[in-house]
Amino acid sequence: MTYLSHPVRAIRDDPMSDESATLLLRLADASVETTTARVEDLGGEVLEELEFETLRVTLPEPAVADLCELDGLEAIETAATIEIGGGDAGEDVDLNGS
Repeated sequence: MTYLSHPVRAIRDDPMSDESATLLLRLADASVETTTARVEDLGGEVLEELEFETLRVTLPEPAVADLCELDGLEAIETAATIEIGGGDAGEDVDLNGS
């Protein structure tokens, strides 16, 4: 069974018809080629291949439900799960109040 993050489940269950989603697909036993073809069949695009057999894809939100049915995926998460904003590092915090 494919793990779906909470935001992905929300998009799957209530997609906005005029919006796109950028997602990370972590492959289990699906091939990059098969997954790329399926994403393209759903009107999406593979943006890049990342480490750990993960693809960054974008596709229309209404197609997310069909993507979630694809066999061979370990997880589907939003791309925001790997982004780290500036100022989040511990060295930016003044613990002494000075």
